[in-house]
Amino acid sequence: MEKVEARRRVYEFLDTVDGDPTRARGRAVRCCEMALNLYAEYGDMTEARGLLRGGLMQRDADYGSIYRWWIAMEADHAGNVDFARALFGEWRALCGDEDGGFWCRYIAFEARHGGARRARDVAEAAVQACPGEPAVHAKCARLELLLGHEDRALAVLARGLAAFDSDAAAQEWLVDQVRVYRDALRRRTLAGRLRSCCRAVMASRRPRGYERLQTV
Repeated sequence: MEKVEARRRVYEFLDTVDGDPTRARGRAVRCCEMALNLYAEYGDMTEARGLLRGGLMQRDADYGSIYRWWIAMEADHAGNVDFARALFGEWRALCGDEDGGFWCRYIAFEARHGGARRARDVAEAAVQACPGEPAVHAKCARLELLLGHEDRALAVLARGLAAFDSDAAAQEWLVDQVRVYRDALRRRTLAGRLRSCCRAVMASRRPRGYERLQTV
């Protein structure tokens, strides 16, 4: 009975949303929030998927917003990484290859859930699809930094700079993006080492009065 009630609410929501293209983002957010609530309430993605699929079928749907939420729900909440990966394929088929934001999110997804090989394959496809998008080149270089290969990151950066040899502003932006990310990773690594060192030192120190207690 609870499932029937959930399904009724889904259909009511989809029937009441309007098709004003200027409100597509707001409709997408409401759809995704309701889907997340359905997942939290019932513990599976069945009803949430129905709602999200219906949201994608609305006139002037905000595909990017819905797919981003849906992919995050499948991969991070429900643990359905393969299903989430298939959603990237759907998203790409709907929106085409020339969306730099799509490719940057796909690279980040594979870096988190698919490992180095998958992430690099997507990064290479991204550069082929969007050679004139600085954000894609930056994301590919940052991926190599994340994987711990600074030499490869510099090679990717050099390729990106060559692609914008007549655009000084794009080159400057690209270098800044990679440098800032590299510095942030280095600070994170140093902070982690310092915390480990502090824990080791504290563990080796006996509490004050320990020797006195030993003699009691």
